[in-house]
Amino acid sequence: MRYTKEITDRIIELYNTKVPILTIATELDVPERSIIAKLSSIGVYQKKAYVNKRGETPVKKSEHIQELATKLDCAVEQLESLEKVNKNVLVMLLKALDKASSATNPDPKSDKST
Repeated sequence: MRYTKEITDRIIELYNTKVPILTIATELDVPERSIIAKLSSIGVYQKKAYVNKRGETPVKKSEHIQELATKLDCAVEQLESLEKVNKNVLVMLLKALDKASSATNPDPKSDKST
């Protein structure tokens, strides 16, 4: 299909008003991928952000391990064996470190003696 300026403007208008791509493709009798490609080529298409089943943006194990290394003030390489640990365990360790850190370093803003 040849996308004229009018057709392109119509696609952009529909897309920006949250009309599903399948509906736009059906209206123009073209494949969904064609609409996505056109919107992408003109910089309008926004890929859906991946979220897990809890609606959160997933965090990779390597990112958790990097954060642990920072909190423990050590090289990431020293924690490489943690790649085999369940992600929930890594999160639990991070929370425990945060809790321990806040217990030993109370927030100076909450100090009422000043």
